[in-house]
Amino acid sequence: MTVSKLLRPQTLAIVGASPKPESFGANLLQSIRYLGFPGQVYLVNPRYDQIDDQPCYPDVASIPGGVDCAALAVGDALLVDSFASVAEAGVGGAVLFSRAYGQTPDGRTRGKAIADVAVKAGMAVCGANCMGFVNLVDRLQVTGMPFRSLPAPSGVALISHSGSTWSGLVGNRRQMGFDYAISAGQELVTTVADYIRFLLEETDARVIACVLETVRDPEGFLAAARLAEAKGVPIVALKLGRSEAGRHFAISHSGALSGSNEAYEAAFARYRVIQVRTLDELLDTVELLELTRPMMAPGVALGTDSGGERQLISDLAADVGLSFAPLAPATRAAVEAYLDPGMEASNPLDYWGDGADVMAPVLSEMAKDPDVGIVVMATNLPPDRNFSELSAAAIRKVHARTDKPVAVMGNIATTLSPVIAEDLRERGIAVLMGTGSGLAALRHLQSYRFGRHGSEDVVAIPLSADAAAIVDAAPLDSLRSADGFRLLELAGIPVTPFADIHSPQDIAAFAGKHGWPIALKIDDAAIPHKSDLGGVVLNLKGADEALAAYQALHSRHPAAPILAQTMASGVELILGMTTDPDFGPIVTLGLGGVFAEVLRDVATLIPPFGVAEARRALEGLRGHALLTGARGRGPVDMGALCTLVSRFSAMAVGAKERIVEIEINPIMAGPNEAVAVDCLTLRHRKARHDVR
Repeated sequence: MTVSKLLRPQTLAIVGASPKPESFGANLLQSIRYLGFPGQVYLVNPRYDQIDDQPCYPDVASIPGGVDCAALAVGDALLVDSFASVAEAGVGGAVLFSRAYGQTPDGRTRGKAIADVAVKAGMAVCGANCMGFVNLVDRLQVTGMPFRSLPAPSGVALISHSGSTWSGLVGNRRQMGFDYAISAGQELVTTVADYIRFLLEETDARVIACVLETVRDPEGFLAAARLAEAKGVPIVALKLGRSEAGRHFAISHSGALSGSNEAYEAAFARYRVIQVRTLDELLDTVELLELTRPMMAPGVALGTDSGGERQLISDLAADVGLSFAPLAPATRAAVEAYLDPGMEASNPLDYWGDGADVMAPVLSEMAKDPDVGIVVMATNLPPDRNFSELSAAAIRKVHARTDKPVAVMGNIATTLSPVIAEDLRERGIAVLMGTGSGLAALRHLQSYRFGRHGSEDVVAIPLSADAAAIVDAAPLDSLRSADGFRLLELAGIPVTPFADIHSPQDIAAFAGKHGWPIALKIDDAAIPHKSDLGGVVLNLKGADEALAAYQALHSRHPAAPILAQTMASGVELILGMTTDPDFGPIVTLGLGGVFAEVLRDVATLIPPFGVAEARRALEGLRGHALLTGARGRGPVDMGALCTLVSRFSAMAVGAKERIVEIEINPIMAGPNEAVAVDCLTLRHRKARHDVR
């Protein structure tokens, strides 16, 4: 497949060209003419000899010399046959605008029939059900709803599943011309991953923006994200449809906590894809990232003309995790020299006192601070106001005096003067269109350039022959806890001592070896949540208590095996692996009990990962202080805990062919150890079938 034949054709055919005004075929031809495409455009329609004094061919095969790309302005009824004729003519790429809805006479969907032909022919296909694409580099617009004019290329590329969103983004009024703007549609053949690889390998795009409904080729997408990271090209993604779907299928708490959105967030975080929440945030983020001046230090310096808006900015910055650089003593002194008496040099800075214009001097001094990587003026810039012109002149001076990136953040997007914004952008000054979206964009820039990243060299721990035998021999798809513990032990994960109990004598032997207190639990693979059915008795301190508990468990669950375990103390955590349908094994980590089930204080990660990433995940939990000695507790052994979590992540990947879900709930993390106390394991159904 050659995507360049699709997106950078030298010759292009419109199949279904039409002379009828406002018809799709006529609009498509007009879209190509609007930007002055210098390549050759051929018209195809057997009903006409010529259209607009241009020859019209009966089919693509009749075009002398062939064509690189064909745009099919035909409805679903003619789509499959038209596409087949295009493929037979040796065309390298095609754009399909219609829905490809319905079936062919042989029972395939029209989409499947088209995909089969395209794969065999090695064609790249945009669509079906798409808006087409724009290629500003080659002055080519291929869409049935064209723009009369578009800005110059800006170094940004766009891929969108949503056609209306594509139109809105392409038609932005911030002078951001997308070098390539691709409406991917149904991705019958060519996927987002293919487009990203094309943009990385064959274009000069500095930033790639994506609006995604789903990722149809997860493995390819992650490979493309790794390539983008290696090339230093940020991918900014707005994921649509962040829902709870699929969680009710899980048997473990981890499965309930790790829905599809969490898997996407984990994958994006692992491969440094910047995830945004709104279209305005996407555009503000892209505008910062495409600045040609590099951000060489992590600090953000911000000045504003409003004390009240400084408070708002501080509040919203805290919400998104944006930190402002502490100013060096020399910087504070230099700034205070310009401020009115009683005003403090701080960051964010309110520089407006009794009315003197000190904007350019104070922001220029802040720009000199070695810890500052970007300077921001936060102001409203309404049109037809002298102060807006003064503010714009000030930020232009700051930009001229520093080699660091400079931005203006309009606190109220609808009051920001389009004329001033256009002038600033033409000079290389970013203009962010709102406090919330602007601060989030600054945080994304800060995190992408200076956040902790880079994965440790961790390899999967494949199931040993003994472990595989345990999984294969289990009579049910759910394993007993004892079998799950044995799998953990074989992977080098510490487990609290346990033993199968068949008689009171076994209890005495276990306690004699490991001491009191102990716990007794039913261990029936058909009962995954034992506590809910009165199947767990904890903290048994002697033989009499243990015998009474043993008899009670037998009476409640006569056929269930019983397991003895030593008691462990410490902070409870939950650690689980579930299998996402798109991204495969994912790991969920959090504090146990109410923190996970009610507060959803968990982290989701793509395995395998190392000790450092495990520690970062734990440090990001809201309840992290419980691990470091809050409320009179002793700190837990973070080294042991992080090692356990990392080894579990390696086991999760190594076991993915046989195990679909495994959860340790809880882990007990104490001052000297971290151990698995309970375990729930669900294997792939095929693992059971393979041994029959």
